[in-house]
Amino acid sequence: MSLTRKSRTAMDIFKSNIGYISTYSKKFDEMLDGGIRMGVITELCGNPGSGKSNLCTQLCVSVQMKFGVTSDNTGTAIYIDTEGSFVPIRLQNMAMDAENHYRNENKNPLNTISIEQILKNVTYFRCMNVSELIACLHQIKQIMTPERNVKLIILDSLAHPIRSIIDGDHLTRHKYTVRIVTMLQKLALDYNCAVVVVNHMIAKVGSPKNEAYCAPALGDAFGHMSQLRIQLSWKMNKREVRVLKSPHLPELSTFFRITDEGIRDIDETELMDHDDLNGASQENIHSISNM
Repeated sequence: MSLTRKSRTAMDIFKSNIGYISTYSKKFDEMLDGGIRMGVITELCGNPGSGKSNLCTQLCVSVQMKFGVTSDNTGTAIYIDTEGSFVPIRLQNMAMDAENHYRNENKNPLNTISIEQILKNVTYFRCMNVSELIACLHQIKQIMTPERNVKLIILDSLAHPIRSIIDGDHLTRHKYTVRIVTMLQKLALDYNCAVVVVNHMIAKVGSPKNEAYCAPALGDAFGHMSQLRIQLSWKMNKREVRVLKSPHLPELSTFFRITDEGIRDIDETELMDHDDLNGASQENIHSISNM
């Protein structure tokens, strides 16, 4: 079997229709130059309770709504859950608000999608370990049909099954990480769908003052494999999202909030210091005490 892939020119790539999925926060989307990009892997890291699963659930709704993507590339979603953090009722609540918002913004109600259909358009997989996760990715390739039109794949999370490999050493965990991410990269590229991989934060020591700080798990090798790395955290009692790595975006940050309806913009009156909004971190080092 030939492994030769079709080549494209730089102009072909430049003119290609790049789609984005909205986070439902205007400031969040503006920081990402449109939203979560299709065709690449986005790494979403943060401590427990920072909003990672809420954002993933919101994206499952957004990808199905015409106002939730930057083009006509609406589609369905696949949610791979390795931690048991997926909550169907949360998806339903976000879908209800998105449906109401769509009806208010559009005069033609025939263009809407029912809440029941939104839930049916999210294919759910529960994977307990690395072996089940790899088998799941092989199965997903078989269901990536034009009829299903998958435009979003969520892996929540990769860190959990990798770090639970008890009998393996660092090299074994690295091998599985590379294999899984390579499979996801191929899915993103071949089917022009957005892939969001959730990652944990771990404590490290090695700052200039030899202080403990938080950093994304799975090592530097995994950090190089994701095209976009964003971090969710708490800052000044507000939820903050920061671009840690991107080939085309500056290291910006902004604030957002999580409501019963989903991801939303923060009220401007809640911002204590506007100048701190896009302040750069010190070499992306975040003290554990501030997380």
